[in-house]
Amino acid sequence: MGPPAAGILSRKVLAAYAAPAFSQALIHGPVGTVIQGIYGKHFGVALASIAMVLVVSRIFDAITDPIIGYLSDRYRTRWGRRKPWLVSGSLVAVVACWYLYVPPETVSGTYFLVWFLLAYLGWTISEIPYRAWMAELTEDYNERTRIAVWRTFARYLGFMAFYGIPLLPFFETSEFTPETLRVTAVLAAIALPTTALIAALVVPEGTVGRATQSMSLRAALPAVVRNKPLMLFLATFATGGLATGMAFGMLFFFVDVHLSLGGTLALLFVLGGPIGAAAMPFWGWLARRIGKQRTWAVAYAASASFLLLHLLIPAGPDGKFWLIAGFVMVFAVSSVGVVVPAALLADLVDYGRWKFKADYAGSYFSIQTMVEKGVEGLGVALGLAIASWFGFDPQLSEQSERGTMGLLLAFPILPSLLTYLTVPIIWKFPIDERRQKIIVRRLARLESRG
Repeated sequence: MGPPAAGILSRKVLAAYAAPAFSQALIHGPVGTVIQGIYGKHFGVALASIAMVLVVSRIFDAITDPIIGYLSDRYRTRWGRRKPWLVSGSLVAVVACWYLYVPPETVSGTYFLVWFLLAYLGWTISEIPYRAWMAELTEDYNERTRIAVWRTFARYLGFMAFYGIPLLPFFETSEFTPETLRVTAVLAAIALPTTALIAALVVPEGTVGRATQSMSLRAALPAVVRNKPLMLFLATFATGGLATGMAFGMLFFFVDVHLSLGGTLALLFVLGGPIGAAAMPFWGWLARRIGKQRTWAVAYAASASFLLLHLLIPAGPDGKFWLIAGFVMVFAVSSVGVVVPAALLADLVDYGRWKFKADYAGSYFSIQTMVEKGVEGLGVALGLAIASWFGFDPQLSEQSERGTMGLLLAFPILPSLLTYLTVPIIWKFPIDERRQKIIVRRLARLESRG
């Protein structure tokens, strides 16, 4: 048995639950921002090939994510529903990421594809049950935000650890290189299984939905498609994720090639991480005052505005201060996009339990993860394709006017416009604190009737 349904979790439990998020962020660090630049710049893999690998990997995710989510919902072991997946998936991810981050001198597109797919399989096996676990630790509206804040804080620490690697004194440069990827692989091999075991041993299984029927695969699909708030959430999340993927996928090229400030890239994340973490108490306070969804909308509007300001940054040393300032402002609001959606999705799990009389937490979180990874990967691929189509070439020391235009479209213009589109939809999201408490009371009545 876990804690009381609406209980307040101890800091020890919160820290243990958040620990795997640190390792997952560390091992995820290169994906989406750095690895395509490393394989393109240092190993000579064509941008078109990298974009194709990213698209194929997202299709692969679209198949595996719902399967893992459904299986973790349906089957329980003597160790619980979520814990075995977290530990075993972490081991698969460690092996795959070693070969992905420590490739041989000669790398082909096929090599990149195979180990990329296996890395995603390991992440799927561990991370989807891990995320779904959050919805089962408490049913309290605000406590879920607290859990998400702890997990997001751990994620920031993991990203900071990764982006701080190039700043270590034994590297000749502060730029990201194949050597920094090797160090990432070593650290992740230690941290990922260790933190997974800590969570499995310390964190209780939680309260699994009791108002449940047989969770057949046939019943799972309607529980997703007919959950209208969930579908609205996914559509909004997909649009924002597409913008995020495009922005972070092209950030390396914008900073390193367009601004000639590649040595500043690691510093951006090392400075931005603490700023984002420090801003979380403010966003938590705002969520309690105006609601989760409206806080999310405010943060998205601010993020899009700060992103557009990057167009004004001059190239070369004169732009370093403005690049750091603009990026820090983006980081100050970006944590909301991690905290609030996770807490809202936990509320949608309650709605699904009430409406469909079954606990599909794993399935719901798997769909969200599938959308997140799918659209962010599609955003990276789309950004690369747009830049490449306009003639942008990262191996050229000087770009054509058309190539520069393609890069700026992919970062920051189109990501900002996509983000602005989501703001009015998020603002009016239907499940707020009042409605969530009504759902919980109805669930309690269902469960009291057996």
